[in-house]
Amino acid sequence: MQPVGHVTATTMRLFFVRITLGALLVWVAGCSEPTIDEGVLPFIVPTSTDADGGSWKTVVLKAATDISVPQPLATTSAAYQQELADVKNGVLAATPEQNTAVNYWAYGAVLRWNQIARQLVAKYNVAPGYDYATGQTTPAESANPYAGPPYAARVYALLSAAQYDALVVAWRAKFQYNRPSLEQQGVISRAPVLDVPSYPSEDAAVAEVSCQVLAYLFPKEEAFLKAKATEHKQSRIWAGASVPSDVKAGEALAATLAPKVIDRVKADRFGAANDPTNTWQTALAKAPYDQKWTSLEIPARAPILPLAGKVKTWYDSTSIAKLVPAAPPATTSADFQKALSEVRDIATARTRDQSRIASYWDNGPNTYSLSGLWNLLTEEFIRENGQNELRAARTYSLLNRAMQDATTASWRTQYTYFVPRPSQIDPTIKTATVIPNTPSYVSDRAAVSSTAATLLSYLFPSDATKLTAQATEASLSGLYAGTHYRFDNDEGAKLGTAIGQLAVAAAKADGAK
Repeated sequence: MQPVGHVTATTMRLFFVRITLGALLVWVAGCSEPTIDEGVLPFIVPTSTDADGGSWKTVVLKAATDISVPQPLATTSAAYQQELADVKNGVLAATPEQNTAVNYWAYGAVLRWNQIARQLVAKYNVAPGYDYATGQTTPAESANPYAGPPYAARVYALLSAAQYDALVVAWRAKFQYNRPSLEQQGVISRAPVLDVPSYPSEDAAVAEVSCQVLAYLFPKEEAFLKAKATEHKQSRIWAGASVPSDVKAGEALAATLAPKVIDRVKADRFGAANDPTNTWQTALAKAPYDQKWTSLEIPARAPILPLAGKVKTWYDSTSIAKLVPAAPPATTSADFQKALSEVRDIATARTRDQSRIASYWDNGPNTYSLSGLWNLLTEEFIRENGQNELRAARTYSLLNRAMQDATTASWRTQYTYFVPRPSQIDPTIKTATVIPNTPSYVSDRAAVSSTAATLLSYLFPSDATKLTAQATEASLSGLYAGTHYRFDNDEGAKLGTAIGQLAVAAAKADGAK
């Protein structure tokens, strides 16, 4: 029996050979229509098993015990031995297409579904009723969600929370029943497999819950998502990592969890964020600021999701509500004129590096949004630190819930004061990026980035200096673009840091070591 706590020696001996083989198989598959188009990436070798993960505090569920996973058949049973023999034979007879799928999903279940979510956000990140490519007004399709910043942050938060809860339940059952990993039973897997009990399959749990949650959020993509989930689950059998009963158990627990997550979706108040009765106009008239925001779109249109600031938060709602900053300097004040002059001076003599920074952190239409960019940056830290599926899901769950709350708090502030953008006050200011169709104060990119850097610096302390620098650059990017004043950035960063600290407090109390 191999010790629990590492990837087995057999796996490590074949590790680099399989990466090379995987790359060749992708090239072969590319001769026809490819099954996988993201390419083969180096496998992650997890550094721990987190055997106590089944006791970690869940998010949507009250506890992992809310979902019961039935006891599996004994490994000595005839039915199980037949499953094991079929998997062994299947590994030896795997086709190039199957190997391509194995290598794709072996990169990481949590990471791959996060990538898929980012792709969907980018696809639907086009404001309804307006075509950015042609500048023409178009009718919106009711089945298409507008995946702008608030919706994007919501997608990532819900997906990550669902994945995390599914994996906590899976981890509890794994170490409750201790069905040995297949590699301990003589199966030479086609990809690195964490040496933890095989039942239930963590990949199947992630695949099923990710599919159901994303299909609810992107209903037109249901067929695509189901196909991805089916391939993902089957790939673990082709890889020699799971037998069918492992997969079915993971699928079943996720199918029980998904409706609970979707109930949370239905009750989060996002459905009213678009403000169909235009109550924002009344709020605009009452806004405690001396000059009011107006849309700079051509043609002018209603602001983006004006009630997104009322969406249910993940962390303490009372604390977050108290974080809304005071009003910025009035436009008639010397402080405001100084801030406006700084925007004007930068726009007049904008450097190449300032333009680069403005563009990199912009993440406007047809991108996976700023929260998606931070998910991409976090992927690097997850890989470098060898986080297993449960640990990776925890990282993304803490991060994405905090970033959604930062987005919500930013939107609440913006639609409290309705501060005009710099180029509304001074039309001579030339911006380096598209002007968001929202009020200026506070900068949501400063808030979201400061939130992310605060939480990630706690999770990855050796990278804290790098993360702080990234958040600072993100905060300055709006000033460099000419779309934000410095006080937008400063107050946004303070707001985001405070929300990040709430997430850190939650991380310290969730039971993970």
